Amino acid sequence: MAIRALPTGRWLAMRTALLAWAVTAAWWPLMGAAQGAVPKEQIKAALVFNFLKFTEWPTESANAPLVLCVAGPDRKTEAAFAQVQGRMIENRPIQVRTVRGSDVAACHLLYIHDNGRDLVTQLAASHPNLLTVGDQDDFTDAGGVIGLVEYQGRMQFKVNLDMLRRGNYKVSSQLLKLAVNTR
Repeated sequence: MAIRALPTGRWLAMRTALLAWAVTAAWWPLMGAAQGAVPKEQIKAALVFNFLKFTEWPTESANAPLVLCVAGPDRKTEAAFAQVQGRMIENRPIQVRTVRGSDVAACHLLYIHDNGRDLVTQLAASHPNLLTVGDQDDFTDAGGVIGLVEYQGRMQFKVNLDMLRRGNYKVSSQLLKLAVNTR
């Protein structure tokens, strides 16, 4: 199973970060109205960053980069994900790459932007260890692992537990509790 308990110190830090993220997500519409709307692409990039952060990855090397691939980005999405480039997660830098088609061998996480249903179905069969995140309405139904959905003006996410269990990574159970639904 892909879910396991984390050591106490790390769990406490993760719980605090998740709580801060949940509070921010709950108040985001009000903050956006007061300060000017934050582009959805930036919110999606921040969510994907948190998915990377709260996932345990196989350790090929303690300092090896975490590769975040983005498929089919428009300019706004590419710019939002560029802000994640070089950030660190447990001494591992994040490399952001744009991919075309199914060239995802080096990717830890693949974000599929709009209209990638065919790609999701293909990757679910050929790359079961790839953590896929997408923003199509039926992303998890098509075989994706985490689907971003907008609900009552807030960006939230769904999780396909069957696909999650196939992966060679461990997603925090605390993160999974924030999902709108898990199937």
